[in-house]
Amino acid sequence: MKKKAMNKLEVNGAMSTPLLFFIIIVEGFVTISAEILTIRQLLPFVGNSVVVTSMIIGIFLLFLAYGYRRGGDYQTNYTDILKSNFTKSAIWLGMGLSNIFIFEFFTLLNPYLNQQVLWVLTLYLLLITAPLVYILGQTVPITMNLIKKAKTTGEIGGKILQLSTLGSFLGALLTSLGLLNYFGVAWTVFINFCLLFILTVVLFSNFKKDGFKIIGLLAAFFVTYGLNVVVENRLFVTTNAYSNYQILKDNNVTHLLINGSPSSMLSASKLGYPYIEYIKKVLFKELNLKNKDILVLGAGGFTLSAEGTFGNRFTYVDIDQNIKNVAEKHLVHKVKGAFIAFDARHFLSTTDQKYDVIISDVYSNHRTIPTHLLTQEYFWGVKTALQKEGIAVFNIIAHPTLKDEYSYYLDNTLRSVFKGCMVVPTEYANKFTNIIYICRGEHRDEKNAIYKDNLNRTTLDFFRSLVFARE
Repeated sequence: MKKKAMNKLEVNGAMSTPLLFFIIIVEGFVTISAEILTIRQLLPFVGNSVVVTSMIIGIFLLFLAYGYRRGGDYQTNYTDILKSNFTKSAIWLGMGLSNIFIFEFFTLLNPYLNQQVLWVLTLYLLLITAPLVYILGQTVPITMNLIKKAKTTGEIGGKILQLSTLGSFLGALLTSLGLLNYFGVAWTVFINFCLLFILTVVLFSNFKKDGFKIIGLLAAFFVTYGLNVVVENRLFVTTNAYSNYQILKDNNVTHLLINGSPSSMLSASKLGYPYIEYIKKVLFKELNLKNKDILVLGAGGFTLSAEGTFGNRFTYVDIDQNIKNVAEKHLVHKVKGAFIAFDARHFLSTTDQKYDVIISDVYSNHRTIPTHLLTQEYFWGVKTALQKEGIAVFNIIAHPTLKDEYSYYLDNTLRSVFKGCMVVPTEYANKFTNIIYICRGEHRDEKNAIYKDNLNRTTLDFFRSLVFARE
């Protein structure tokens, strides 16, 4: 009786070794790939801070552990349980990790939670990520029961964990270096869905009996393709490991959106956003800089030199190598200046060149600057790469009154390196806005940089400054 109730793929409680190894490797691949995709898909909505990443990894590990525990409780029908689990996880992954679902999820819940994005993130992780990982985590202990019993428990566990970890290694490497950069985010989600789809299909033993299940899977196949690949092709010009690129046109103005946030704008007369035009006005009209080496950290749409170089030499640095192709195809047509695909901080630590102007305008989404580009060490890197009389320009989105801790500490950190900065908010309002810091790179003797009642040279210094201004 037991043999009749047993799935044909199971023989005396064991499964074909090649098939078993394939299942374990693919499960390991998909589990880690799903973790990377979760981090990548949530980037436009919550940024890529250490706090966000640690929350995602923490939820993954916690529910993976519970999945291991639950998988060890099953005593029979192992193949049927695996088949059911792979079906559920395929659908959960294909829909829950689609950009359109995540957009609707955050758009719906943000107003109810007063824009407290970490609360929305927590809900998403508990409702989408946790069930997915919990189900996939059951695979390892279940498959241990399907290995031929002529081996010790330790040998079985060691072999299974080795194969699962090998799959995870391949998932981490191929997802981040291959799939995301060569196929895009939507195709990477869909490929992971297909892997789980294949695992489900190979576990079917009676295609006539399971006909309705197969039809349901095929329906999920086409729905997942539509939610991911079709929607991505309509919304974005391209996606990769770093960014979703979107182009919007309004009359004679073209907007480049990166990760759902406005990154660059270019009018028919080659003018950019107001803060870009302000920087251009200061550097090229008021300071009249010519024949200078200008380094721009964070290429955006390369709009700083779209109108012209004003007789200067531009070098753009951005971590995403695809950004130049996108900008030249859809925005500026031809980048005026050199482009280097590199992390900004790494570039500063390795370059020997000194620049007359360094402009830092690096964002992963509308409000989020990568955390390693907000530290005292980063600002020192900028200062070190400046000529002695050089100028550093920082575009910071913060509160102009410095009323919150983030804005105050960021201002304090920047001024700890650049002692003399003039600061101009593009809008002095009770909200976060673009704040332009324009700082000189030269060092001054701090002992003589303060006026006191018993040592007050204000009048003398004022007249000396007037002479300097005339020169």
